[in-house]
Amino acid sequence: MTTLYGRRRPIPELKSANFMQRQFGERVAMNSPIQGTAADIMKIAMIAVDRELRKQGLKSRIVLQIHDELLIETAEDEIDAVKEILVDKMKHAASLHVALEVDAQVGGSWFDAK
Repeated sequence: MTTLYGRRRPIPELKSANFMQRQFGERVAMNSPIQGTAADIMKIAMIAVDRELRKQGLKSRIVLQIHDELLIETAEDEIDAVKEILVDKMKHAASLHVALEVDAQVGGSWFDAK
């Protein structure tokens, strides 16, 4: 299967003689283009955010990616600038027929920000 950005994921289970493995392969084949494209978009966004943080000479850095979320360690005086960068770069990471929704929260920990 291939993502929107051309990344391929082979699924040898589709040719398995074992029914259960073949069924698994079919589920993977249905999900891979969507999940793989989402992962590609997230990678594009992460790179764009990191580049912009460095370009602007900010102290803030990406600490962690959790599925479709980025955790950024941010200096207090950079919060507004980082939120603006994060929302902009994530919103424009892909040109799709639907808009990408982005929400940015601030907290002392990931738990607090949720």
